[in-house]
Amino acid sequence: MSWTVWRGIKLTAALLLAGIVQAAIAGHVQLWGAAPDVLLTVSIVCAMFCAEGSSAAVGFAAGFIHASLAAPPGAGFGSLVVSRTLVCFGVGCLEDRLYRDSALVAAIVVAAGTAAAEGLFFVFNPSRSVLAWAPRSLVTVCWNALIAAPCYLGVSALLGRHKKSDTRA
Repeated sequence: MSWTVWRGIKLTAALLLAGIVQAAIAGHVQLWGAAPDVLLTVSIVCAMFCAEGSSAAVGFAAGFIHASLAAPPGAGFGSLVVSRTLVCFGVGCLEDRLYRDSALVAAIVVAAGTAAAEGLFFVFNPSRSVLAWAPRSLVTVCWNALIAAPCYLGVSALLGRHKKSDTRA
């Protein structure tokens, strides 16, 4: 099995595990009405280790899993998929410019990516007022930045150390 296929299997396993944690645990850990978005956090961290195409695929898969778990009937499915795909693609575009051997950098990238994903989702599916949406989104950004370091360490350990030339898969 080629290294690229094996890496794709590992990324898929990370997303599926994040989806299970999202469905089983994340909804029960709320602060001011907002829960951590484990799936988004893991997808952004995975995108840090991928090129543009692979990171867009990671974002699409994460958005599809999240939409399958949480989208309300008749609204939000496509918005979740598109917002996650665009954010992960954007993180993948930074692949050559991003120092990815730091959990602090991962927390900053996850916070910015979560803010972008929440903003895009609101633009694509404005189902609430800005005053109801903004505080909850801000708490979600903080949650995701907080859980970014453990997610980064887990994904980094799962993928193992890799050279710069290995990331173009």
